[in-house]
Amino acid sequence: MDVGRLKTASIDDRIDGPSNWTIERDVHVLILHEAGSYHYLETWLDGRRTSLGDPLPGEMWLVPAGRPFAATAQGGTARYLQVEIPAGLLDVAPEARVIAAHEDAAMAALVRALAAGDETATAPLLAAIAETLERGVMRFPVAPDIARRLDNLMTFIEPRIETHLTVEDMATEAGMSVNSLIVHFARATGRTPAQYLLNQRLRRARWFLMNRPLTVAEIAFATGFSSHAHLCAAFRNKLGISPGAWRRQATREGLL
Repeated sequence: MDVGRLKTASIDDRIDGPSNWTIERDVHVLILHEAGSYHYLETWLDGRRTSLGDPLPGEMWLVPAGRPFAATAQGGTARYLQVEIPAGLLDVAPEARVIAAHEDAAMAALVRALAAGDETATAPLLAAIAETLERGVMRFPVAPDIARRLDNLMTFIEPRIETHLTVEDMATEAGMSVNSLIVHFARATGRTPAQYLLNQRLRRARWFLMNRPLTVAEIAFATGFSSHAHLCAAFRNKLGISPGAWRRQATREGLL
């Protein structure tokens, strides 16, 4: 559907097994994951890993015009909204951090309004994307060798989310000092290694809440939290709601 100078689509996608796909367009493509889940989604932009883990409703990915985006998943069914943005309407600096598995409730609401035909959402959405990109501009680009180590480190972290993984462990795996890892990781991703690990644990916990009939305590231990209380505290700190309340809300909204 054309809405002003943008084009939107609601897409239902099913992957029956391992699958790979690429996107390289002459327009920017913004993707908002709405429901369902690809299993173990990995995404890359310009050959750099940008996200790992099952996508959650409300997460967004931006594929800049003229740049190769690649993804792979093990299967699953998902519904997402897609917005095509002419390259001339949005400047994406090469040094800006990528928008991948990005959560912003206000931006997501604008995408939904646009997909419903509300042309007045166009300017605020473009402004919100531009502001997000501006906040993520890296003053000092990450060197290719460091970028490769960080890519490999993300792969190392993902299957170990439920274990006691320290920053020292991550630094050893990356072949860096702790201080060097913290600086480079934050420069590349906008998070410290510890913040990234916590974010991935919370993403996994929410996926379990949506897709598995496990108790909150069982999910806590399956995602690396020391106790039910530890998960609840982290959940409230990031999302302002308890895991149980989040699960009930997701049920009411039809996300499960």
